Amino acid sequence: MQSVTETREALDSALTAVLAAPMLSRNATDAEVLAAVEGWEAIGRVVDARRVRAAAEVEWRSRVQLSPNGLAEQYDARDGADLVSTVARIGTKEAKRRIGVGTALMPRLGLTGDELPGRYPTMTAAVNAGEVGVESARLVVETLNSVRKRTTVENLEIAEAELTEAAGILTPDLLSVQTATWAEYLDPDGTEPADEARRQKRAFRLGRLDVDGLTSFTGRATPEVAALLREALQAHRRGVQMTYQPAGGEDAEDLESTWRETDGDQRTTTQYDFDTFAAIITAGVQAEHDGTVGTKAVHEVVVHVTADDLEHRTGGGWPEGILARLPVPTVERIACDGRTRLLVTGEQGEPLYLGLSNRLFTPAQKKALAARDGGCAWPGCTAPVAWTDAHHIAWWHRDHGPTDIDNGVLLCSHHHYLIHNTDRHEIRLHEKRPHLVPKGWRGPPMPRHRMQRHPITQGIRGTPKRM
Repeated sequence: MQSVTETREALDSALTAVLAAPMLSRNATDAEVLAAVEGWEAIGRVVDARRVRAAAEVEWRSRVQLSPNGLAEQYDARDGADLVSTVARIGTKEAKRRIGVGTALMPRLGLTGDELPGRYPTMTAAVNAGEVGVESARLVVETLNSVRKRTTVENLEIAEAELTEAAGILTPDLLSVQTATWAEYLDPDGTEPADEARRQKRAFRLGRLDVDGLTSFTGRATPEVAALLREALQAHRRGVQMTYQPAGGEDAEDLESTWRETDGDQRTTTQYDFDTFAAIITAGVQAEHDGTVGTKAVHEVVVHVTADDLEHRTGGGWPEGILARLPVPTVERIACDGRTRLLVTGEQGEPLYLGLSNRLFTPAQKKALAARDGGCAWPGCTAPVAWTDAHHIAWWHRDHGPTDIDNGVLLCSHHHYLIHNTDRHEIRLHEKRPHLVPKGWRGPPMPRHRMQRHPITQGIRGTPKRM
């Protein structure tokens, strides 16, 4: 085993050799520029493989079971990521990313202390050889980890080999399409639990006011919300002439090239998207304040789903532009309202049917439902009309329910999710009124099952009352 001094000398020697290489000249030919990009990237992949391995080893030696003798505790660090961040002078987020990839690829220890191949030896070998980058390895590892408990060892090994080969050829953006396809193949019935796990991670955080008077915000959107927001932003971009504008100049605040409007106020794409997002929020709040609701489906998302999956309520659908599967119950739920259309395909992916808007509640019908329900009809829910979707009591696809007011009820997104994606409740019409009963309830609904109607003058802060 090499001593610390020998290891350090070897690494210093390698660093000296790299620094001795000449910097790329502005007078270099096109071929020389591309050769430099390719060559330095190859070196970078080899270095990255060593960095993630070292970070994972720090995490392993800092595990809780070793307390108080863990490596991180010896250096007064909170955990392995904190120690890596300090030693490498990188952000904690980057340290955790390296640890995550390195842990998945690092070898295991046998009972005798000998090193055994890791969980994904094919990918590990490719990363160590500099054939696959860390970002691509992360995509493959996360995909295989998500399905490994619900598929066979043989299929997992085949997928690892195929995806490793693809990772050595494709960019991460194109590789993500391959990983999503393999995930569906390996775990066709895992869409619904995966969807619930994603839903549990949904978040929105409004940060603090900074010195510039701006407030940051972060969050994580579920696939159906991301698809709707993406379509809304792209819909507003359409028709706006944009031009590529390289970074630079005395007034440049960053070094990133960007796209700007060719005319008008010269907003960047991020500024334009922020203004669109702010306008959407403002319109929703104003509609809530006025007691009205936006009834025109301005932004429409298309979800691809096979006829077989839709018929048997298995598998899932794909929102355009989002590489995440939605279980069929979620597809049915978001198709209730006027913002989503289903593209039903055959076994070979051929389009069979694109849902028409006449199966959706019309603006006039939604206004009537808003006037009748006054908000979410789920007992005890205080969500106002602006936060609700129109739901078919007798489902349009499953029960062939009509799209009319008597078969409609307003539900907020959370309770709409519960109706379509869980088996705890169902809505029944009794004496021309919707009732919420436990799944499988026998006999007519009881008075306590009657769904609520908000008083028209209630507003968003009032307490719902049954009528």
